[in-house]
Amino acid sequence: MHVTTTMKPPYRDKVHICSPLLVDMGFAQGTPVRAVPQQHGFTLTLGYEGCMGGYGKLIHVSAAATGKLSITVNLAGNFATTGLSVGDFLAARYEYGAISARRLPEARKYYVVGSRGCDAFLRLSGAWLCDAGFEPDTITVVSTTQDGVTFTAWSDEAARYGDIVKYARRRRCQIIQPKRNQRITVMDVSGYLLGGAGFGIGDIAGVRYEYGSIKLFKPDLRALGL
Repeated sequence: MHVTTTMKPPYRDKVHICSPLLVDMGFAQGTPVRAVPQQHGFTLTLGYEGCMGGYGKLIHVSAAATGKLSITVNLAGNFATTGLSVGDFLAARYEYGAISARRLPEARKYYVVGSRGCDAFLRLSGAWLCDAGFEPDTITVVSTTQDGVTFTAWSDEAARYGDIVKYARRRRCQIIQPKRNQRITVMDVSGYLLGGAGFGIGDIAGVRYEYGSIKLFKPDLRALGL
């Protein structure tokens, strides 16, 4: 999830939650929800209880014409104390009848690690890869530590491929290359690389980058209270 803003004035920051999991959590169309601000986030709880004291808001689950359920939290009034602003990314922990959302550390992007077969798999994609210097077929040296996965674009165009392979082997790195998938640049990260940095299926992966270098890191959700 991330914080966006309304399209028409008066402009207000908001968080829009749209997920098929809402049904499994007991959030049916029209259900009243108590929204309570928290430091760097908020909690959502089914029911009216506690909404009459002026703390938090009473909102309702809505449904689109397609039947998809959603909840929108407008960050106005006492919700301004959450410290959230447009562009912030949030992670959520849920159980039946309750959702807790907290702001994630600053990053350019966030992904959720998926799967390919029985292994973890992550596809980085978008124009941002080219902006970071990772054009399709760019030779990319990948190193893995407990702190995350680092991708470095090979800048020496005069180097022979065999020399690049030797360089990677000496440093126990891998070599991959971004590809063009239709009109989108993609870079696939295997379960071998992800596992070395502690990423598993379903984990959140943050992206920080500068030109020629990308860092994939795993936020500490426990430190966020999730």
